[in-house]
Amino acid sequence: FGLNFQKMETKKLVTDGVGTDFTVGTNVNYTFNETIGITIGIEFDFGSLKYKSGPNSVYYFYNDNTILTQDQSIGPNADPNRELFQMVSRKQKTTYLSIPTMALFRTKFIGYFRYFGKFGLRSSFLLSNKIFDEGFNYTNTLGDNPLLETATPGTNENMSRSKSDMVFFKSSVGLAGGAEWNFIGSTSLVAEIGYYYGFVSLYWNKEAKDRSLFEDNGTLLGSDRNFFNNAAKQSQLRFKLSILF
Repeated sequence: FGLNFQKMETKKLVTDGVGTDFTVGTNVNYTFNETIGITIGIEFDFGSLKYKSGPNSVYYFYNDNTILTQDQSIGPNADPNRELFQMVSRKQKTTYLSIPTMALFRTKFIGYFRYFGKFGLRSSFLLSNKIFDEGFNYTNTLGDNPLLETATPGTNENMSRSKSDMVFFKSSVGLAGGAEWNFIGSTSLVAEIGYYYGFVSLYWNKEAKDRSLFEDNGTLLGSDRNFFNNAAKQSQLRFKLSILF
């Protein structure tokens, strides 16, 4: 189990509390001797990231379950069936395939216990990303000024972007420590806590035509909409319970 902390690199969105992460997987300890080795593995991370709009209102156009880009929202390529949504808060649910690669340092057993520390990298590959938004739906959005139209509270669930805004790869450097309890034969129960500092951006810095979110600049007229990218890096506090054979 883990906690996700987003370090925002834009003021247009802000974090909305702490996200969570649930991981299952298998790790292998390859030891050079009784106290030194490496840990590698394959893990699946099911996580959440939470945001809310910044000082200005944030909007996007969508059709059914697809969030449209700027190029699909305004101009000659605009989707005629587009609808407007004001995003107040957003939760992104992600699935990553992660590969930890860490140096392992262990004490010798003291009775039934020994203690260890790890240091290294945790690299992850994005498998899926779904978006759940709360805010307001606007009707008859083909007019010049949607703010003059009726807004009703609503949710957009299980949304995806027509062009993904999340980078397919992220990596973090981590430091972890814990203890092993040898409770029977060669089998141990392992408890571990670690902190992982993310140094890769979670989101692409896309060119304007491929962006989807835009701010309320007072008019929301088509040519004046300020489309932008989300920008954040992620750090994690992770708690791990394992059976070591």
